[in-house]
Amino acid sequence: MICLSASAIMILMEDGSKKQFDPEELQNKLTISCRSVGMKDFWLAEDMTNAVENALRYQSEQGVIFSENEINLFVEKMLEQAGYKEISTKFRLLGNTRDEEKFFSRETISKFLKTNLNFNDEESLAAAKNVLRACSSLGIKNPPANLILELARYYKSVTLRMQKIDPTKKTNAQLSTLILQKKEILPLLSDKTNELIDYGIVDISGVSTLFPSIKIDIKFEALSRFYNLEGPLTELAFFPCFDIATLTINEIIPIVKDKLINHKKIMQEIPVFLRFSDIYQFCTKSFGVVLPEGESFCKELASAFTETLKHPVQIKGLKI
Repeated sequence: MICLSASAIMILMEDGSKKQFDPEELQNKLTISCRSVGMKDFWLAEDMTNAVENALRYQSEQGVIFSENEINLFVEKMLEQAGYKEISTKFRLLGNTRDEEKFFSRETISKFLKTNLNFNDEESLAAAKNVLRACSSLGIKNPPANLILELARYYKSVTLRMQKIDPTKKTNAQLSTLILQKKEILPLLSDKTNELIDYGIVDISGVSTLFPSIKIDIKFEALSRFYNLEGPLTELAFFPCFDIATLTINEIIPIVKDKLINHKKIMQEIPVFLRFSDIYQFCTKSFGVVLPEGESFCKELASAFTETLKHPVQIKGLKI
């Protein structure tokens, strides 16, 4: 069973225009940021993206539209609060934000803001940092006092808006841990399912506190190798291979949900994401699909697979 994406989430660009929020673009930036500091696990980038997308969708339904800059600042803040300051810095640099220049000290601007805007210590320091960054990006080395004040007011309003979309409300330690680790899940699964996981056909990630969800990865390349299939293929030849992977996923989902509920680690219904991480290259190699024209074929193949599942899932790894 497939659960298609809801209505598009629109965001504001710097020139005042609007565009559709692209979670894959954000996840790619986060993945690059993680890899640049040596973190190879993809769960942080995925969970962060899911958390942001979920929060933005809720606010969008209330009629609130956020700017691209606000979203980037929010992601940086979440990463820092979760204890990933290095990744936050790398993420900021990917956005072409220049390093702060030292033509003003953060402390001097902070004192100025406390005196003129009645900011507290935390608010003034945070606003001063953003003012310095903005002036550096704009190439303004001697900003007038009224510009500093207006920038500070703006960034304070951004902080207040970010608090509204904060989906976590957790401590730093909670943000950076897993509710349920993969090594806790594997012993609960059947030998056949563990065999398919070892073969690389299906994989399961741990459940994080950042955005609790069940994340399952399926690779069609490995599935076709398991059945000794060689391209070019037809749908009639490949569809019967779905059964063994379908049974595996149908086993995994309720087991993980029961484990979470029984341990009282999470009570509400959590989403299930099914990633088709190699579907484009598989369809190109095995079905002769030419992208991007053949993207609809990839969508149909993924949909055909999910329709055989007992539980609703959301598709990842391709645009639908």
